[in-house]
Amino acid sequence: MAEESIDENGSSSSSSSSKGKKKKTKFGMMMSSVGRSAKQGMSRAGKQMAKGVVKTKQLAVEKIAKIPISQEDPEVISALERLKITKNEIYAISDIVRNLYEARLNEATFLIQLADKLKDTKITQNDPFGLYIQKMGIAMTSLESIQSEHLKRMEEELVLPLEKFRDIDIEQVQKLKLKYKNCKTQYDVACHKLTKAQDSQDQNKIQQAQQKKDAVAANLQQLRNDIKFQVNNLEQKKQVNLLGCMEQYWTSYASFAQAQSNVLSKNTIQKESYIQPQQQQQQQQQQNNDD
Repeated sequence: MAEESIDENGSSSSSSSSKGKKKKTKFGMMMSSVGRSAKQGMSRAGKQMAKGVVKTKQLAVEKIAKIPISQEDPEVISALERLKITKNEIYAISDIVRNLYEARLNEATFLIQLADKLKDTKITQNDPFGLYIQKMGIAMTSLESIQSEHLKRMEEELVLPLEKFRDIDIEQVQKLKLKYKNCKTQYDVACHKLTKAQDSQDQNKIQQAQQKKDAVAANLQQLRNDIKFQVNNLEQKKQVNLLGCMEQYWTSYASFAQAQSNVLSKNTIQKESYIQPQQQQQQQQQQNNDD
């Protein structure tokens, strides 16, 4: 692809490169994007399976052992609700942004082909159509270079930051949530076993059950603290880091729109009049008589 830097006036400076290289680079961007999407789809499937295992384990414990569920910390409930909202929002936005980016990559490929075809139009005598579309092709080439630069910025400032926040930051807290849910189940089981030991009045069983419950309770409390801390930390990253990327992209988008507008204003095309053959012959004859 021709490397071009775009200023806010829509002007560009280009280093020499062939059309074939430009198309290859655009194709490479598309293939890289497709591969990344497939990898993400497989990763999500694995995460869903992990969540399903934890949920199935909880349901099995509740159904088979009829273990009563202990009350949850209200602050943890609030933290998990905020995590769910953030997760659903970012996953939805990220998916739409990725689809939009890939659609624009595809559009850019056809824009290159169309611009090249229009520029190569052969102009004949009395051919306002050919003249018009040839000038369209020249303008489209400038628009394509601006769009190409914008796509780079879109990937760097919008697509990748959203996916990084989703796949690393959110999923890190999601893993902690699954670990917490599993520990909570273990705690409820330990409480149930302690109750059964107390019913048996076997002091040895009671002591062992109490020690098990205390150990699990300490681990559960630590996970509760970690959940609240990590959810707050996630919110801070969203409100500071991710918001900064969104702001940066919106500034780039405004520059992109302005650059497009400048190119169009500088490439206003005036349609020439078509002269019908009979009228053209009369004009040519009149010119010959004048000569």
